[in-house]
Amino acid sequence: MDLLLHADDIYASYDQRRILKGVGLSLHRGEILGLIGTNGAGKTTLMGVLAGSHKHDAGRITLAGEKYGPESLEEAKACGVGLIPQNFQIDPALTITEAIFRGTFQAGKSHADLREQASRLIREIGISMDPDAKVGTLIRAEQALVEVLRMVAEEAQLVIMDEVAASLPDHDVAVLHQVLRMLTRQGRAIIYITHRLDEVRAIAHRIAVMRDGKVHRILEASQTDVDELTFLLLQQELEGITRPADPASGEEALRIQSLGVGDSVRDVTFSVAKGEIFGLVGTHRSGVYQLVEALAGIHPHTAGRIFMHGSPVQIRGLQDAARLKIGYASDNVDNLEAESSIVQGLRQGAETDSGSLQDEITQLRGVADVVRRMRINTTNIQGNITTLSGGDRQKVQLAKWMATECDVLILSHPSRGIDIGAKEVVYRMLNEVSQTGVAIILLSSDLSEMVSWCHRIGVMRDGELVTIEANANTNEDVLVHHMLGAKFESGDARRAKS
Repeated sequence: MDLLLHADDIYASYDQRRILKGVGLSLHRGEILGLIGTNGAGKTTLMGVLAGSHKHDAGRITLAGEKYGPESLEEAKACGVGLIPQNFQIDPALTITEAIFRGTFQAGKSHADLREQASRLIREIGISMDPDAKVGTLIRAEQALVEVLRMVAEEAQLVIMDEVAASLPDHDVAVLHQVLRMLTRQGRAIIYITHRLDEVRAIAHRIAVMRDGKVHRILEASQTDVDELTFLLLQQELEGITRPADPASGEEALRIQSLGVGDSVRDVTFSVAKGEIFGLVGTHRSGVYQLVEALAGIHPHTAGRIFMHGSPVQIRGLQDAARLKIGYASDNVDNLEAESSIVQGLRQGAETDSGSLQDEITQLRGVADVVRRMRINTTNIQGNITTLSGGDRQKVQLAKWMATECDVLILSHPSRGIDIGAKEVVYRMLNEVSQTGVAIILLSSDLSEMVSWCHRIGVMRDGELVTIEANANTNEDVLVHHMLGAKFESGDARRAKS
């Protein structure tokens, strides 16, 4: 294969802290290079250097045999390098067609011409999208697919994808992989960053392992396994997680009865016990997001009843949910205050103005302990949140919510963008929180994670709750069948309704 990119001895700093410490790697045309590493290892900084958003201090990069050192994203794009960042933003007022072709050489064409091309691209990769729909009507996972389509539309020879699949359900990851293979057949090269180790083995030709600002090792994807990659990342073996075998035994914390949310959710009934981790899964349009947003007071329900501790309650807005001690941590890390310090980010939702020096010291010690336990890569807990990697910012938000005094805590994709070692820490922290009597409702697109963590899992499809599966009776395949509406060869799906 023709060599496209070669980076040698790359050094880069951020906020006076050395991040990259002599990175070297190469990439050939038609190749997918998986890039993995713990949060703060330097992956995003390296991608910023390659994509023109961050200048390197030393080292040499060549692209297609020519010296390469872009001063901006626009210059990198002109050289044929495209980037989908971890926390990308698209103007919600754009149509899907406009979003796909924005910033490309075709952006000046008429909407009719571009719409036809957009429709063809959408058909080619086998997804269902209306090219005239507004980006603002799409959930995060669908916006990620729009960004991938933009890469297809751009004439980029090197495509960098930073955690694009973090919130995509497994069947959409398969669609994404189809697109990536299409790009490589066109002779393009891809750097693909992910924390899903089984996924990177499935899609990449080679896998580069970053650790402490360097590429520690590059392996053939077909010659390694998840256990080896985990050990290379963490330099230790994980203890492993014992999935819940018995149902939660606490009293009822929350019950919803015949709940409806506009046209999105119909006649949903379930309860969650104190100390239970209750999972909810579903495809993009299943209604699962509208359901939890109704419980959080973001979009109030339009039918049915909600009970807290056996008593009927009204949740008309965010203040009602807060008064009832219902917490909701969305999967958007950008709702942290950009000007906040790490300490402030971890304290939000707690009393900070105690007036006592001893209380202040105790709080700081608590913050430092959370930073250590969750492996947040920083040397200064008073530093700005923006100095953290995307995954570490996600950890800050998650830790903040788990420290609040909620009776019901709703977590959407809590492990999005965090490394495999931190996922185990998150699981143990969730268990600690649940053991205090908090009822946890968990949304995630990672079905193996749901099976490992939850006592029961409810499956939404087409606005309805089609089943609740007890942990002991289910697996990823069962959940996918219910999510997609497929039938088992052996008969109807098992149910564990309650």
